[in-house]
Formats: sequence, structure tokens, C-alpha cells
Amino acid sequence: MENYVPIDVDNLPDIFDIQLAGEVFTFRVDYNLVADYYTCTIIKDGNVVLAQEPLLLNNRLGATLPSLDLPWTDLRIMDPTGHATDAGKGKFGKQVQLYLDVKDPNGSEDENPDVEPLGYDPDEQSDDLTDGEVDIS
Repeated sequence: MENYVPIDVDNLPDIFDIQLAGEVFTFRVDYNLVADYYTCTIIKDGNVVLAQEPLLLNNRLGATLPSLDLPWTDLRIMDPTGHATDAGKGKFGKQVQLYLDVKDPNGSEDENPDVEPLGYDPDEQSDDLTDGEVDIS
């Protein structure tokens, strides 16, 4: 099973340093009471590289922000059981965690080769076309 980043949701904001891919980052996790989601701010070398990013179920942290300063390790909000429908209060930090998504897509870390790695979609297209676009080349 993949490792997760332990977050103390009972004592927010939770501010901690973590080493990822040989670099040290400061994480700050807060809770948005109005929208019922947690947010994450990432600081590297005193500079904010990600501010108040919502921690949403099955999303990769910072996926929409192209920044070389973000951790090179994928961080994904997941429920390994697949039962959670969101990462709101009562679920995040317990059933849902912020995982280091470092599994080999081919499943080489598993003792059972039939186990599908978390966060891997074998049907994911490698091109940049959306469902509504057509390649005319």
C-alpha cells in the first residue's frame, strides 16, 4: 500500500515540513467550513508555490498548475477502499488521505500482480485530444 501524509485534522491549521524527492517543503492544511473541503498551501524556500489548493477526492494536488517548484512526487487525495464520495469533514484524515502516489503503473511493487495500482487508469489516452476533438493529420 502506498504511503500517506498524516494530517492532523483535529488541530488546524496543520503546518509541517516534509521531504519529497530530496527537497523539503512546508505544508499548511486548513479547512473551509462554508464549502466543506480542506485546502493545502505548499511553501518551498520561503516562497508560496501553491496557495489554498482544495483537497478534492481522487485529484492530484497541483495538477492544474505547471510549476517546477511543486514536489516532483505525485500527491493524490484517495480513499483506498473506494467507498468515499468526497473528502470533506469526517472523511479526510481518516478514511480519505493525501497519498504519495508513487506506484509503478505496471504494478511492480505489488506482491499480487493482479492488483490494480491506485491512481492508474489503463484507458487513459496519451494524446492531448479531448472527447470532442478529432485528429485531422
